[in-house]
Amino acid sequence: MQTVVELSRLRHNVRRIKAKTGNGFCAVVKAQAYGHGATVAHAVENLSDCFFVATFDEATELIYGGIRKPVLVLGGDISPYLTHRNNLIVPTVSDARQLSALINAGYKNFSVAVNTGMNRYGANEIELNKIVDICKAENTPPLTVYSHIYDGLYSAPEQAKEFDRLTTDPILRGCRHLYSSCALGIVGNKYDLTRAGLAMYGYSDETDMCMRVRAKITAINRVPYGSHIGYGNKTLDRDRLVATVSCGYADGLRRCDGLYMRVRGVKCEVLAICMDACMIDVTDAPCRPCEFAYLIYDESDALFLADKYNTIIYEVLTSFNGRAERIYL
Repeated sequence: MQTVVELSRLRHNVRRIKAKTGNGFCAVVKAQAYGHGATVAHAVENLSDCFFVATFDEATELIYGGIRKPVLVLGGDISPYLTHRNNLIVPTVSDARQLSALINAGYKNFSVAVNTGMNRYGANEIELNKIVDICKAENTPPLTVYSHIYDGLYSAPEQAKEFDRLTTDPILRGCRHLYSSCALGIVGNKYDLTRAGLAMYGYSDETDMCMRVRAKITAINRVPYGSHIGYGNKTLDRDRLVATVSCGYADGLRRCDGLYMRVRGVKCEVLAICMDACMIDVTDAPCRPCEFAYLIYDESDALFLADKYNTIIYEVLTSFNGRAERIYL
């Protein structure tokens, strides 16, 4: 399996987002940059004010890889930061206890998450008031203050009102960010930063998809009617030209009916899926070994997979974080 990322498209997407939002830009590169590989951070570093990841390990990977912009980390366990401090890594606090522990460990840079309805991470009003008191007592304002939109443009208006209500104190207003990729559809105040993930990778009306997913054809066989195909007792309903492709469910290809891969532009039915390989019908797409079959060639393929898997595009993209070879153009 290979993921092929066009970095020029990625950079162009960032420029489009910045032009549309008119505020700062935070590149979301958690989960190996939604399957694109964390190294894409280097391609957009000069266009970004900061980065956003989910874990301490993801942050250290970026910093040790040479990133020199602040790396904001989503809320959760703060214990790694208490013994490993780096001024470019910005942990998130959601309560006064976490903030006190970070300050005692010598941290000056931190973010505050505010709960505006998602109920995942984030301080409620009582905890937020305690955080404000500590910040004032220590004369240490947060580097950023943020919350999460949980239902795109539908929940954004009410959450923005709540975010504004909870962050009236001046010490919380140095750098606020609320909107992610949905900011492209927001009219009015977009705060100080936009955190763009999915839109940056091309899944919006404003941007272009920048990653294709493909695998090599390793064998081609003419298989007659009634012959078995793959594991189990599945047999062919007619004579077919069958290509074996070097990707399987261990590579993110789920075992379900109705899938296809593109060969020479033709949609070829996936007949069977094994752990490390799958077999596809290339009767209408004569080809040779070492050619590529594309699981995702354009956005319609990715959206088709999300529909067949009964999931969201985020899950599809992040499913290629295992053995996939990443190629950057």
